[in-house]
Amino acid sequence: MDSSVHPLPAAPAASRPGGGQRVLVGHPRRGIAAAVRRVLTGMGVRYVDVAADAGGLLAAVEAEPPDLVIIDRALLRGDESLIETLRAVIGRGELPILILGRFASLAERRAVMAAGATDLIARPLTGAELAARLRGHLENRLLNRSLQEVIRSLQTFHTGAVQRMQLARDMQLDLLPDEALRTGIERRYGVRLDSHFESSSELGGDIWGARPLDDDRFAVFLCDFTGHGVAAALNTFRLHALLEKIDLPGDNPAEMLGAINRLLVGLLPESQFAAMLYAVVDTAADRLTYATAGAPKPIIGVPDCPLRVGESVGLPLGVSMKASYRNRSVEFPPGAFLFLFSDALFEARDWEGRPFGYPGILDLVRLCGPQGGAPAVGGEGGLADLLDRYFAVMPRPLADDLTALWLTRTVPRSG
Repeated sequence: MDSSVHPLPAAPAASRPGGGQRVLVGHPRRGIAAAVRRVLTGMGVRYVDVAADAGGLLAAVEAEPPDLVIIDRALLRGDESLIETLRAVIGRGELPILILGRFASLAERRAVMAAGATDLIARPLTGAELAARLRGHLENRLLNRSLQEVIRSLQTFHTGAVQRMQLARDMQLDLLPDEALRTGIERRYGVRLDSHFESSSELGGDIWGARPLDDDRFAVFLCDFTGHGVAAALNTFRLHALLEKIDLPGDNPAEMLGAINRLLVGLLPESQFAAMLYAVVDTAADRLTYATAGAPKPIIGVPDCPLRVGESVGLPLGVSMKASYRNRSVEFPPGAFLFLFSDALFEARDWEGRPFGYPGILDLVRLCGPQGGAPAVGGEGGLADLLDRYFAVMPRPLADDLTALWLTRTVPRSG
């Protein structure tokens, strides 16, 4: 026959035990082709196909790409040139192509390799020598295929992980007050509410919120759970669920923190806790009442008064069922502001490794508004300017999650 393929007892690739390797031998002389096949089967190769000419070789590659192609140089002396035939074979897959035969000159060897051959096996050689050469190529092919499978698996996993992580991040951002809630509070109570949320990884452990209490009062809070990433983010969902589903004393900061603490003691995994500040603004009484649970000290500005660094007392939430908290009450008239932030703001280190600290924060607050630190009414507010100055000297990404909240009473309440 001018064109034929002579396989061993065939088995589809999908049904081969262990995904056994397949080798395609292109040789015009059946006796030599049979000898090559015996070498291969002696090596443990279970699937060997033989093509008697170039046409059969190409048809076999198209039908099922093998793991290795062995072509006798004599088979390439047909109607097609050597280079054209090799390129046709390579065009059907990136296959290892070995050329077996006698090569008259160095130029001929170079031409074969330039055409796309993987290796040249020059005759004469023994069966043992041929087996050794083929074994190396088959092992490399098996390794490459295994690596490709691993890479494909990792790519699939990574794509899925990225999609899941983005979904989780979107869900976490949905926990924060949306534009409608913020605008409603600003208009109802005559305040301005600026915020910044930045996690150190895809997910973070910070959460802040604001909620109306009655016609004169509303509450704000900032909570920072230990750690960051998935574990910390799960805790923010826990806290959000508690605030939404359980009737808590939201108008009394100390009692509010105490109630949340008792719930979190039983919910948080061991060694995890939360620092939180909860505040109530009373626009009728011009008072700010707040309580803290291991949170950073708030900064309070009142027109024509020095900046005030508030107190921070009380154990973090989730540490002890016996923890108790105390209210602090300060004057908070129109023009006053409250600046809350997670500890990443003052614990972060600059390019030279120096911590920013509270002095650095106070300096920025003084720079970001008129006397007293309050931002101009109707302007961009102090927070954007403060963070621009901050990140001019502090490298990103930060080592911890950063949340900042700047609340300003902008106008007196009308009757």
